Amino acid sequence: MMTSTTGPTGQTAFINQVATNERSTELESGQQLIFEMEGSERPKKRLRGFEYLASPNSHFPVPESQGQPVTSKNSPPPDSNGNKGTGGSMGYPSISGSSNTPADTSSTLSPSVDPRKFTSPLTTPEHSVFTPACVAGVSVLESGKVDLAKCRPRSSIPAHLTPEVYGQQCVASAYACRLDPYSLHPKEQEALQDYLCHMHVTLYLNIRNGILRLWTRNAMVSVTREEALGVAKDYRWMNLASFAHDWLVRNGYINFGSVEVPMPIVPPRRGRRREGPVIVVVGAGVGGLGCARQLEGLFRHYRDAETAPRVIVVEGRRRIGGRVYSHPLRSMESKSLPPGLVPKAEMGAQIIVGFENGNPLDQIVRSQLALHYHLLHDSSTIYDIDGSPVGFVQDSMNDQLHVNLLERTGKYRHEVLIPTTAQGEADMIDAGRESTSDDGLTVREYEDARRAGTTHLLLPTKRTRRHRGAGHRTVEIEPIDNVAADSLGTEDPAASFCLAIGWRLNAGYSEDDTIELDDIARATPTQTLGAVMDEGVKQYQDMLPMTPKDMRLQNWHIANMEYSNATNFKNLSLSSWDQDTGNEFEGEHSQVIGGYQQLPFGLYSLPTKLDVRTNKIVQSISYDPTGSDSRKSVIQCEDGEKFVADHVVFTGSLGVLKQETIQFNPPLPDWKLGAIKRLGFGLMNKVILVFPEPFWDETRDMFGLLREPTIYNSMNPDDYVKNRGRCYIFWNCMQTAGLPVITGIMAGDAAYETETTSDADIISEVVSQLRNVFKHTSIPDPVETIITRWASDKFTRGSYSYVATEARAEDYDLMARPVGSLHFAGEATSRNHPATVHGAYLSGIRAAAEVIESVVGPIEIPTPLVPEKPVTSTVPAATPNGIQHSEPVVAQQQPMTPSNHMADEKLRRETYHDAMRLAISAKIGEAPIPPPKVALNPFLLYQKDFWSKCRDQCEEARRAGSSNPNVKAPRDEIRHALGQMWRNAPVEEKQPYLDQVEVSRALKERAWSEFKVAAEEWDRQFLQAKAEWCVQHPYEGWVTPGSAE
Repeated sequence: MMTSTTGPTGQTAFINQVATNERSTELESGQQLIFEMEGSERPKKRLRGFEYLASPNSHFPVPESQGQPVTSKNSPPPDSNGNKGTGGSMGYPSISGSSNTPADTSSTLSPSVDPRKFTSPLTTPEHSVFTPACVAGVSVLESGKVDLAKCRPRSSIPAHLTPEVYGQQCVASAYACRLDPYSLHPKEQEALQDYLCHMHVTLYLNIRNGILRLWTRNAMVSVTREEALGVAKDYRWMNLASFAHDWLVRNGYINFGSVEVPMPIVPPRRGRRREGPVIVVVGAGVGGLGCARQLEGLFRHYRDAETAPRVIVVEGRRRIGGRVYSHPLRSMESKSLPPGLVPKAEMGAQIIVGFENGNPLDQIVRSQLALHYHLLHDSSTIYDIDGSPVGFVQDSMNDQLHVNLLERTGKYRHEVLIPTTAQGEADMIDAGRESTSDDGLTVREYEDARRAGTTHLLLPTKRTRRHRGAGHRTVEIEPIDNVAADSLGTEDPAASFCLAIGWRLNAGYSEDDTIELDDIARATPTQTLGAVMDEGVKQYQDMLPMTPKDMRLQNWHIANMEYSNATNFKNLSLSSWDQDTGNEFEGEHSQVIGGYQQLPFGLYSLPTKLDVRTNKIVQSISYDPTGSDSRKSVIQCEDGEKFVADHVVFTGSLGVLKQETIQFNPPLPDWKLGAIKRLGFGLMNKVILVFPEPFWDETRDMFGLLREPTIYNSMNPDDYVKNRGRCYIFWNCMQTAGLPVITGIMAGDAAYETETTSDADIISEVVSQLRNVFKHTSIPDPVETIITRWASDKFTRGSYSYVATEARAEDYDLMARPVGSLHFAGEATSRNHPATVHGAYLSGIRAAAEVIESVVGPIEIPTPLVPEKPVTSTVPAATPNGIQHSEPVVAQQQPMTPSNHMADEKLRRETYHDAMRLAISAKIGEAPIPPPKVALNPFLLYQKDFWSKCRDQCEEARRAGSSNPNVKAPRDEIRHALGQMWRNAPVEEKQPYLDQVEVSRALKERAWSEFKVAAEEWDRQFLQAKAEWCVQHPYEGWVTPGSAE
């Protein structure tokens, strides 16, 4: 039997509950660690890439273990309050201090650092106090922050990988962490622009991407600073690696989630450390717990000997998780769930919308917590009102028509200007190479000159012996790039598109006819998406032979939109409703088996428990609006308890802010209140039904129901508004709940009706509809039912945010902006990922970075960032894959070489290593180079030949209808026309390009086949030569060149 433990103070355990029924007894073992709880195999500890060329018997250093696998076997038992001992749930020392509630006297706590008045914004977003992005510091090798014995160039780069393969892995890792591998993040550029030479951008990006590679290869352990320095290929670049490591850690790109963050060694201090700063996080949802967990990690990362920071989470409910809530099902037992899990139904958040391309839940759910999850498949059946399944063709035609209409509204979208930042050389980054030239011009100097068009007037501020090279570039739009990305449908006439997807046209319409939405879209500055979409549907009714069944299908897709946005689509802003488009993650959607609430529980409990106080309903928050540390913040709870803090992070819902149930003192500024008022906070509810046996298709994850309009067979869109969202889709939850459970979704106006309709009426209606659909099956009454009513929940007042008619995308930024010592997090503060769990989590990461900036100040940048290259005698050296470079034989007065920082033994190892590489390269030659990339798209070849011709034709047509003889055709117009030319071109005109692609494909396959054989042979020779050289030159007898024997 599992050991019974408890959750946060005042909370009933909720994981591993076994419901009471005639056959079982109550067992609550809520705090058992996630890995044991699931019965899954514990993740094995993986050491990162410290791969040396020496033989296993050589004296090269062995990498040290960086922590222990997650386990609970040696965890101390809980104390009388339900909290684990000093070591927490994993036996690690806790840094959160006492779990007792701070009394009013905590206001006398000393601040942990000197007040930094420049780090807090004023109360108006338009004017803020200047905050430096960084401050000057000393070299990382002289700072005492690292163990010099573990700092060695290339020690974190696997020696057996070719630069090309290593570069590709680094690029993929950057994408997996939401960063562009080829350009600086705006915050990176802000910090580095006055310190980094513009020709070193590629070098820096390679280092940064290499650090991200370490994290993505194993997110079970943190990336240490020593590991990060090992990504640098020379001691001169270690300052770049140190900054990149600090920046990635502080901004939550690495070392986040339920992972132990290593603490730097600090000198011992006599006496007790000063308490503080105290950070209070209001709300224990995913955003609040993510913020608290990140703060704990950052305080460990920036640990000093003087202070003992504390992070306290206060939560009004008796449970944690917020809108992520998995409710136990008590009607039956499950025999299909993994050991340790019990049936639960998702009351709130349910879907993980893809793990790929940067979702932070990838590392947390799949790696750190190792949760079981079920991948969803979008194949589903939609049933009509008579119970008959809708045919695939009719469903597909209506789906495409709906999507095309939605895309046509995109022309009224607000344009978003994406700032360009310094960009590295993509070819060099892909190849894992960089230029080490330096002309002394900083990124800021070069960027200012580029914007002014005066880069040709720039002179290097110091002499360089090598060619300056391209250095870096910024993103530029070239007229021929991406011509093949033809946006079919939205620019073509609507009738032509409809014919292409299978519709017939009504009499009097030709394929050149289209629908006109400009008048309705521009009728008012705050036009809604719903008004324009309804007008589009009406015009399609005139153009196409649409039936009432088609209208039911169209409104099913509208209900699906209303589910995504938690509101009637006539409440959505036409110009900004999808402002987060382009930030979606990729991969199949999934659900967590056994309950999504395991995610917030994992954040709470691992690696050590957070200090969470439940049943603490916040009544008021007094804060310092200047952020000058002139006064403490006070959080007053309804039970009379007060929490005194240096900083407050509010993670409550937008619905709570709209209700104004919490008093802020002083009142929030007008710019913040304006954003709260303009943004919408919508509603979605669920009807959860548990049956004795499944009567639906168990192999499919969902099925849909078409709903009748209020007037039978009506063709008027207004008649479908009330009913279209009433359980329009059912999720099959058997895989995740372990019981015959289906969950119906109440979306749009139906979600609000759920709040005021009795359970009996809702259940009767839903079961009746199911019996109408599955009429050939006997459907019993459900044995357990649950209906959510999130608008009635005083801790949320709704489900998630949306862009209302008067709102704009920038309102999300205003929601996120701190007011002095008061910070904000939650899904409604995430501009790129609103209304999502991962968006809430990322907002907590962002708020934690803001707090740390206020507490410890900006990141220190060593000065100089890249030391001067010393004048030394050099000999050619080669990597195992034959890349030639020059390295000093004997370093003379180098401030960044091991002769000044490490023992002579370190230098001896390096020269041994380099001599071996040089000898092997001289014997077997350089590694084979992969074949170059070849274009295999015939249209790309066609467009190169016909772009100029097509452009001239488009401009000639424009001039014919214009009085301006110099009018130019827009790029999109040329692109569309060129795509039309290709589609209409005769076969004999296309054939040469098709033939050329086939020849190129055959040559490419042949070249890659030859390369693979050559590479395998080179690898074999390399291993053989390495073994022979090590036997002939044993390390014990090696003498460093130039040293006295």
